[in-house]
Amino acid sequence: MEGRLSRRQFLLLSGQGLAAVAVLAACAPAAEPTKAAQPASASTAAPTKAAATPAPKAPVSLDYLVWGDTADIPAWEQICKLYMERYPHATIKQTVVADPGNNFYPKLQTMIAGGTPPHISGFQGWEWQTYADKGLLQPIDDYVARDKFTAPFPSGIGGAEQSTKRKGKLYLVPMQIATMLMFYAKKPFDEAGIPYPTNDWTFEQFLDIAKKLTKTSGTVKMFGYQANGSWFRDISWILLTGKREFDSVEDPKRALFSTPEVAQMVQIVASDVYNTLKVSPTAADTASGANVIETGNCAMKYEGAWYFPKLNTPELREQKKQVEFDVVLMPKGADAKRTHRAWLEGLAIPKTKLADDAWDFVHFAASEEADKIYSQVSGRLPNTMELVEKWWIPMIQERFQVKNGKAFIDAFKVSQIDVISGVPRSKMWSQVVKPVGWDPLMAGTARASEVLPKVDAELQKLLDEYWATQK
Repeated sequence: MEGRLSRRQFLLLSGQGLAAVAVLAACAPAAEPTKAAQPASASTAAPTKAAATPAPKAPVSLDYLVWGDTADIPAWEQICKLYMERYPHATIKQTVVADPGNNFYPKLQTMIAGGTPPHISGFQGWEWQTYADKGLLQPIDDYVARDKFTAPFPSGIGGAEQSTKRKGKLYLVPMQIATMLMFYAKKPFDEAGIPYPTNDWTFEQFLDIAKKLTKTSGTVKMFGYQANGSWFRDISWILLTGKREFDSVEDPKRALFSTPEVAQMVQIVASDVYNTLKVSPTAADTASGANVIETGNCAMKYEGAWYFPKLNTPELREQKKQVEFDVVLMPKGADAKRTHRAWLEGLAIPKTKLADDAWDFVHFAASEEADKIYSQVSGRLPNTMELVEKWWIPMIQERFQVKNGKAFIDAFKVSQIDVISGVPRSKMWSQVVKPVGWDPLMAGTARASEVLPKVDAELQKLLDEYWATQK
């Protein structure tokens, strides 16, 4: 949500605005799971094909707000088409939100405020909690128990439960296990005679490689590392320090961005890589899509599996436009556990009178059959570890030529989610962290030691205001 917000969107992003739209939830009482036959889907041992079509049901039209990454759109087109073929009583109307990182949640909040919430909505694992706290989402525990749909809900792994459960109730149905690693393009390493990074590399080695691979003189530029330009992606680097920017990952009460170890790391990855080390392209360098890893002009980039289709697919190889690449764990740092950033991502059901019907679709979409479609088209990890190990790793080796797919499993097992708070992460970023912290750091007009105490002070105000409203 980095773009300029209207006054209405600003109010919606604030705690007051979201509290106001919560009143609308009263008009749509929580649905109780019916005993009618439901679309077949995966259980702990899910079949690859759905069971026979249930008895005819009354026609229903469901609005689905789709996270519109380019990797996701064709996958959802296939899944929705298959569902409507399998269950002809249902019509799924997709509203695709382009540039979702900036536009998705303002769109959702506007729909809720206007009294027309979608029946189904995509959500990231750290963002839906505020909606649940305001009574705007349908708990799904009874549906899950009734249908014995347990496979996509791992326990005891990283931020899995924090991604799906709030105050003891389930709300999010995972479509994917999401974790991010370092991608590296092979050609720059080959041409420079530098060995590919391995899973035991260090942060110092990462910086050294980035410097050696950067060549910006002449007409063709090559950068060692394509930086993220955002706090939530730089959380991966913060984790290397063994510290975090809050006193708690879930429901924090204190902002700690100015912790010395955090500030030192943020100075490097949010400013120095652009301004002093100059190993990363600036916004001007990447204008119009130039000087990025998918053009072959950056050697390394921190990304997720959804980036596979941009680099190396059978279609790109046929056109000889592929970027041959692989992935590696994030470098080692002071954190002895080597914690990686990861979460679950999927679908939730806003409270409406069609919650039962919305569950039918969500249940089907997260089944093994449909989730394989989603994963194969988008590149993303599927929603169970069993599918990741037995199906996804061989699939990405064949389709995207990724050899180190096991690194995603290793990373997820030692992972931690982004901050989960009554003050949404999106609000923290758009109102404080970006304008006060990352913008001047990336521009090279201030140092972390100067701006991060200000970030802490402004975030602390938001946190204190939130906690003052809690009983």
